[in-house]
Amino acid sequence: MWTYVLFNIKSNLKRKENLILVVLFIICEIALLFILNTKSFTESPYQTSLGISIASVSQKNDPKLYQEFMDEVNLIRQTIDKGEQDGKDKNWKSYCEYKVKVSVLEAQWYMVTSNMPNDSYFEHADVLEQLRKEYGLPDLSQYEKLIVQKSNDINLYFCSMQQARYFDYLLKHDLTPITYSYVDASSVSLQIARYILPVVLPLLVGLLLFQQRERRAKTEKTILTISGVKKKYVRWNLISDVLFVLLVVFLPILVYMIVLVPFKGVSNLIYPVLYYKPGFTGFHYWDTQGLDHIELVASGLTNMSVNQFTTPGMELMPLWQCTLFVAFGLVLSTIFYVLLITVLSKLMKNKYLSLLVFLVVLGLCSFASPLGNMQKINTFNPMSYRDFGMNLLGTSYFGYFAGIVIIGLYSVILYLVLKWCAKKVHV
Repeated sequence: MWTYVLFNIKSNLKRKENLILVVLFIICEIALLFILNTKSFTESPYQTSLGISIASVSQKNDPKLYQEFMDEVNLIRQTIDKGEQDGKDKNWKSYCEYKVKVSVLEAQWYMVTSNMPNDSYFEHADVLEQLRKEYGLPDLSQYEKLIVQKSNDINLYFCSMQQARYFDYLLKHDLTPITYSYVDASSVSLQIARYILPVVLPLLVGLLLFQQRERRAKTEKTILTISGVKKKYVRWNLISDVLFVLLVVFLPILVYMIVLVPFKGVSNLIYPVLYYKPGFTGFHYWDTQGLDHIELVASGLTNMSVNQFTTPGMELMPLWQCTLFVAFGLVLSTIFYVLLITVLSKLMKNKYLSLLVFLVVLGLCSFASPLGNMQKINTFNPMSYRDFGMNLLGTSYFGYFAGIVIIGLYSVILYLVLKWCAKKVHV
């Protein structure tokens, strides 16, 4: 079997049309990496602090305590001013320490001023208390009696809590804050996976494989006369086609990683990214009813919508794990695309028609499920998962786990249809 698979891969690589496509694909990737690297120098790796609002505080309850509180607020403001300057001066260790301190205090203040009935609303409150003690920060809960009106809005708590944990991770692992477009050996695969492959991968599969039926027709008559081969033939072709596409996609990425190692190293393999845990561990759809707009905020390599950024479901994951999960999703997507174009080529005599239908179907599915789509019906739309990085990191309203299940099910169905085609349409 493997002899036949290797023969197919080699013959695919030797075809002039395929070589041209591969070269164009590599040129697009190199151009993207150059653009992102240039863009990363203009992006800011730091964010403005949310601040601590004193609008709900009154000195009437306790003037002396109020003065103590204002002294603390003034110290916090001075810390913010110094911290923002550290960011501009690229004094990253001092900046990360400042971000941890201010974010812990902000999160604590949102807990104090919140009208929520119990602590179950506040994820990682124990971690924040530990950080407060570790960094020698004041306990703002002692000023609770000054508050005249509490709020039911706890979204800002989640944002501050996540920033506190994020920058504490950077500080303790001696990592420098990086921007959303940052490119090095550790992040190059993720950048290509989310900027190029969602659009290029289905096109690449369609264009690389749509001529397979015509090319294989001459050898199929002979192969299918061999006893016991017919049942294996579909599987052999599928394996060779999938491996061929994966070779075209992943081999250049591996080369980029090796080339970039001497320049920036691989220390960022442990860099933290925020991922949407409910969508990673279960068939979870993020409910966005009532939202009027989507505002994106970068936090390192994670580009989140503010609405999702402030949910309690965001957790930290090292970049190397994120890369592996995204790569697994890409492999599954590749299998799905290969199966789809193969089935269409078996059902349609004209190879150009099968390619057109392939592109139209995927194009319509993509149009029905744009990035800002909020309709639950698109949970079953395979193109809602064309960017597994988006699904994993929480920019999409459809989770990573749902994508693995849905794409996996479609792949199984298409494989069964392909086996039926081998029997009824004589391959």
